[in-house]
Amino acid sequence: MSKELYLKSDSNLNFSVNTQIKEQLKWLVGLDQIVPGDMLPSANQMADLLNLNRNTINLVYTQLRDEGLFSMQKGRGTEVKDNRVVEELRKKRQAMHELTVKSIEEAKALNIEPSEFFIAALAYVLMHHSQPVKGLRIAFIECREHDYIFYRNEISRLTGAEVTMIDVAELRLAQVDVMEQLEAAELVITTLNHSEEVKSLLTSSGKQLYVIGATVPTTLLLEISAMHSGSKVAFVCLGKAGGQWMASHVQVAGISQIEATSIGMNEREQVIEVLQHSDKVYASNAVFDELKQLSPDKVALYPMLLERSSESLLKDIAATTASS
Repeated sequence: MSKELYLKSDSNLNFSVNTQIKEQLKWLVGLDQIVPGDMLPSANQMADLLNLNRNTINLVYTQLRDEGLFSMQKGRGTEVKDNRVVEELRKKRQAMHELTVKSIEEAKALNIEPSEFFIAALAYVLMHHSQPVKGLRIAFIECREHDYIFYRNEISRLTGAEVTMIDVAELRLAQVDVMEQLEAAELVITTLNHSEEVKSLLTSSGKQLYVIGATVPTTLLLEISAMHSGSKVAFVCLGKAGGQWMASHVQVAGISQIEATSIGMNEREQVIEVLQHSDKVYASNAVFDELKQLSPDKVALYPMLLERSSESLLKDIAATTASS
């Protein structure tokens, strides 16, 4: 990337370095200082630039990917996406920019340090304009090949909890940071895909485990069942395992006249080939925007829904937390 990024971190501020860097990157995107298609420095390069740990930058990039702002491809790097999430961020930050600059000027005129003012303002907002924070912390365990973003967002929406995503592969290795995240959580949620394995991995933790599942709308299955015999249909998720999960719901519904292919966005060259040779491509929400740009006429959203029992379970968790 040819653009020079002017970022900094300050250990004296009383919010995390991770948040500092993430929000600065969002400002750069919001103010068009980095634009869709721009490549970010590697985690190593950014860490050296800011004199930070590489893991901190990896976490920031991963969080911004999960928010839909960045894409991360092995061998290619981290890129600013061109989608509605980025566009919405730009509109919001550009509106915030004028207000922020004005507030800084007025604070300086009153001999108030801007950082002191904004930290105090945040505390004021928490006191007067926010709902009481429930404080429930949930560890959600899933593999990154599935659309874990869908599950995480649904858990957060229905429980109001702070949700930390833990990759089941990292849990197997019992990495120190993962175990710390697990220890900090009041309860643990996983999906049907990994319920037995996660249960065995948590045996000694004493954590309460809940299992949720997802399904697809009947309208989608009817749409696919109406396709001509021999139609080549691809199912694409973050990884191949996620694509296979998508295809499995079609198979269980007894739809057999199509030629189904499952693939993950981490297989970039194969994705391009599949887009060329498929009649229809169904993409999970996590990869839909990117695929739609590559092939607008072929790509359709593969919508996911929480199973009713799972939705009820999460609502019960929220209700129990609110009453305790």
